[in-house]
Amino acid sequence: MKISRFNKDCGNSVDMNIMDGYLFDFPTNVVELQKEAADSFFTDAVTAPEEFKKRILLSTTIKGEEKERYFLVGDIAASQLLANNHINKLHNKITSHIPYITFLAAIAYYHALHAKNKKDNTIEIDYFSTMLPIWLLKKESTFGAAQKAMANRFLGDHTFTVHTPGFENTLKVLVEESACLKEGESARFALKKDLTLQDREDANEYVECETVMVDIGGGSIDVVILPEGLKAANSRESFQSIEGIPYLAHIDKLRKEKFLELFTDLRAFDQFILDNYSKQKFVLKNENTGESIDLTSTIKSSLREYVEILLAKLNDVAPPPANKLRKYVYCGGVAPTLEVAIMNSMREKIGEERTEKYHKVPQDSRHLNLFGLEIRSIGYVQKKQAAEKKAVKS
Repeated sequence: MKISRFNKDCGNSVDMNIMDGYLFDFPTNVVELQKEAADSFFTDAVTAPEEFKKRILLSTTIKGEEKERYFLVGDIAASQLLANNHINKLHNKITSHIPYITFLAAIAYYHALHAKNKKDNTIEIDYFSTMLPIWLLKKESTFGAAQKAMANRFLGDHTFTVHTPGFENTLKVLVEESACLKEGESARFALKKDLTLQDREDANEYVECETVMVDIGGGSIDVVILPEGLKAANSRESFQSIEGIPYLAHIDKLRKEKFLELFTDLRAFDQFILDNYSKQKFVLKNENTGESIDLTSTIKSSLREYVEILLAKLNDVAPPPANKLRKYVYCGGVAPTLEVAIMNSMREKIGEERTEKYHKVPQDSRHLNLFGLEIRSIGYVQKKQAAEKKAVKS
């Protein structure tokens, strides 16, 4: 099986992937099991790829280790005791096993869905790319060193075994080329171009102003100050991070204090908010009894409280300059959830006209980083193919 492009956004809340133009995601829940527990975990088989996606159980030997380890991934892992163990601390994606295991899980699902011959267990990936948050990039002496370390995790050969009944298989993966970009900055490609590499008309509004990309994830918030015309950030100081206010930890605290009897785990509560934020009505319906509980006031108040802290911290790291035009673009997995609270808060601070002009939450904000990776990879692969054809002719 051949995959030309695989782009991955390893979010703390949702793991998002595009493989050869096919977009899918699953919850960033990875729980390790002992072999004995793994062998007896499932009692029945599944037949459909979409069911498999919700019940992924795999094992692998992680590079540098000798022992084979077993993991539940995604929906099936969400209710496990340690499923969200990573949310209250900064998640080091360079060393954590979570991005690597979700990388394997994504390949397993894509293979189950698209492989013409299920017995073909060899997968070749021409180009893979992912990203790192700013705080991790700044830990190294150079950004390049951190990016190279992350890219190398996925380069080369990988072997793992799927244990989900009905989809048992041992898959062998070869990644020919691997790259790692900067979270927040990669989204600029999606503001400039569409997925056909055509210039976006609305990109013109960024030509004569600086643009601050505010990438709001479940665990960290990246802030990147781009020069006029959405050009690449030109200094280390253009990259900032807002720490100490992970969104997932905030809503988990709300769940435990107010709704513990209604939501037994963070993932269920996070999904409830995701399912209802566009309506701005958070009503929980009990299908068994027909009763409805309106949680709107408490949740909206909590989201507004979070946004006020976020905006105050943003003002510290990227204050609006007095002598030049600057626009703020909010993206990342949590941006759509907070859009109403952000815009309402800014209207109160600077008025409706300035808010509409200088503060943007794009329609595809949740996937803006991922689309940026995809757009860049399409351009890169096309240039590489053109160069190879030219070399053959010469």
